Amino acid sequence: MSGALTAFVFNAIYAEGWIDLEVYREGGAAVLRGTPVYDLLVGERWLRFTYSPFAAMLFTPLALVGMEVAVALWVLISILALEAVIWILVGRTGVKRRGRRANRTLLVVVAVLPLYPVMLTLWNGQIGIILLLVTVVDLTHGNEKWRGVATGVAAGVKVTALIFIPYLLVTRRFRAALMACLGFLGTVGLGFLLLPADSRDYWGGAFFDTQRVVAGQGADFFNQSLRGVLMLMPGSWPTVPLWLALCAVVGAGGLLVAAWASKKVGELAGITACAIVGLLVSPVSWPHHWVWCVPLLVLWAQRARRVDARLEKVGVAFLWLVFLLPGYIALATLLRYPSHAGMWLIPLTGSYVLSGLSALLALAVYFGWSDRRGRRGSGDGYPVSVVPGSPPGMPIRLLDHDPGMDRLRSTDPPSGMRA
Repeated sequence: MSGALTAFVFNAIYAEGWIDLEVYREGGAAVLRGTPVYDLLVGERWLRFTYSPFAAMLFTPLALVGMEVAVALWVLISILALEAVIWILVGRTGVKRRGRRANRTLLVVVAVLPLYPVMLTLWNGQIGIILLLVTVVDLTHGNEKWRGVATGVAAGVKVTALIFIPYLLVTRRFRAALMACLGFLGTVGLGFLLLPADSRDYWGGAFFDTQRVVAGQGADFFNQSLRGVLMLMPGSWPTVPLWLALCAVVGAGGLLVAAWASKKVGELAGITACAIVGLLVSPVSWPHHWVWCVPLLVLWAQRARRVDARLEKVGVAFLWLVFLLPGYIALATLLRYPSHAGMWLIPLTGSYVLSGLSALLALAVYFGWSDRRGRRGSGDGYPVSVVPGSPPGMPIRLLDHDPGMDRLRSTDPPSGMRA
């Protein structure tokens, strides 16, 4: 009910927008008409369809209804998906009563709805929140046998989700990585089977053409990726070599941090860190792609509340402001006062990149420090027990969080202590 009410209010306030949803509809309509999908020029801005042929096929139902109906349904589905993601996140704190969990979920939804990435996703009619839910459910709640398939299908819709395949390999979940590959290749194969000409156009060139997404080879104030920030820096830079070098460092290091987070904190933390890596190294990451700020904020807020650290609570509030204000300020400046736009906007429009890098660095420093402290405390290379009263010589470490309770697993004791 809350999702339906929010969708109604949102549609009443924002009578315009939905530019991406319009592109989705036109892509689906082109499939139904049998016309080339990648020749489309949609709306006053002449926007192009930038998703895969498989995605165009998925969007065909949108072309069967009017724009007003499509908007209402899309916003409702997106908000319900947002509520489902937060329901999962709230569940990891061990809240057992459904009423209490629902109340907390609603409070968090109210807190994150104004955030610029979330609001822009809804306003443009983007698919990001839906794919966020698909990935979270697949990698945390999905059937172990089929885990990874839905993530691969999500990558078949939006290829940026491919970042989760190397993440699964680094975390040694080879079956899930294989299933993700098969899911992705299945979408590609289905596209070639049903839309062979469009598939050749997309995978043969359109997929690599970033100018279909952003003009100026990535120079856009709203491109919140490493490449986007580099393109806006003053002076003469070897942009492409520098970007590739940064991608190698951030990509490899970030995936290791994500695997570390999965092992020490839980799968939700791991996939959130992995998603941040993907956003940073992607050639183009629009603000609405950063809907992964939602699990990042919720997970950090849960930790700050659990350890009751004032500095971390202040950090959560500051990060919430980062994802709230800079986007609106930059948008208002560029739309209303374009003559005032200048280099002073870079710290605002690059704030997501800085936040993502800071989050990965903070996790790396914290995990390294806790490991060193654990080795010093145990004296035998094992982490110090985190459970009061646990038997000596049986160290316990926190591996992950199930929805509803933490799971503590003990490591094997050293061989000299075995019975």
